[in-house]
Amino acid sequence: MLNNINISTKKFQEFLKIEQERQLAMKELSMILGYDVSFSEEEVVDNAGKAYANYISKQFTKEVSLLMKSAF
Repeated sequence: MLNNINISTKKFQEFLKIEQERQLAMKELSMILGYDVSFSEEEVVDNAGKAYANYISKQFTKEVSLLMKSAF
């Protein structure tokens, strides 16, 4: 039924890598500003999880939409 949805840790790892790179940029900014504006490790993982959940939701919506179109 929903065979095109690929729920994998690989995609989550991509989002996590993006958030880790963002964290490095925020640490650099913190050094320039003189106060901490970086994220905690928990926030980094949470942000990656939210991005991944959003990605899965969009994939699911797209797949269901295609399924509904093909049913009628």
